[in-house]
Order: sequence, then C-alpha cells, then structure tokens
Amino acid sequence: MLAVLAGPLGVSALAVAMQFGLQVPLPRHAGVTIVALLLLAPIVEEIVFRGGVQELLDRTAFGRLALCADLTVGNVVTSALFSAAHLISAPAWLAAAVFFPSLLLGRVKQLYRSLVPVVLVHASYNACYLCLSAV
Repeated sequence: MLAVLAGPLGVSALAVAMQFGLQVPLPRHAGVTIVALLLLAPIVEEIVFRGGVQELLDRTAFGRLALCADLTVGNVVTSALFSAAHLISAPAWLAAAVFFPSLLLGRVKQLYRSLVPVVLVHASYNACYLCLSAV
C-alpha cells in the first residue's frame, strides 16, 4: 500500500519543491518520452538494479543483513546506486530523493520475488511524474 501511495506523495513533494524554487526537470510530452518513462526506464532500470544488483546482494549473507526491521544491506546499497544513476538526468538533490522510493521498490522485490510488480510500481511513479509536467 505504501509503495503505491509513494508516487502521488512524491510528486506532491516535488510540486512543493518547485514552489520553493528548486529545479525539477520536467519531461516533455513527446511520444518517445512517454514510452521511455512508462515502459523502457522501469523495465531496464529494474532489470539492472533489482534483478541484477539487488538479486546478487540478496544471495549473500552480507546483502541479507537486516539494518532495521526488513531493511537489508542489499536494498540500501542497490538504492544508493540507483540514486547515483539518476545523477545523469536529475539535479543532485532530486537524485538523492530517488533513494527513498527506491527502498520501497527494493522491498516490493523482496516480498514478491518478481520484477513484474516492481516494474508496475516504478511505472506508476513515473506516470505520476509525467502528470506533474502537465500541471
């Protein structure tokens, strides 16, 4: 439930950030951008990060180590790398903010042991982000 609500809550936080003058790069509504945000990015990013990095870490005792409740080292490391990857297209503060929804995506992967729900939740986050640019 929290993973699904994080998209609208995150976009609301971005809208507030914009009101305070923080730069939020908004996507263009070209068809290619929409396809990239809703299909390509969630699929490719989740294959690489949750299906690759986190899966490898989750196979090790170190990666499965719980830091707090169900928050594992593997999820935190994967989320840090996921955030760093967003430095390519986002300002540093926004790339850093990606860390928190990434933790939720990592937890979804651990709970369902499948990339399908993770890709769907990620796509819903990106859909919310696209809606922000329409406002």
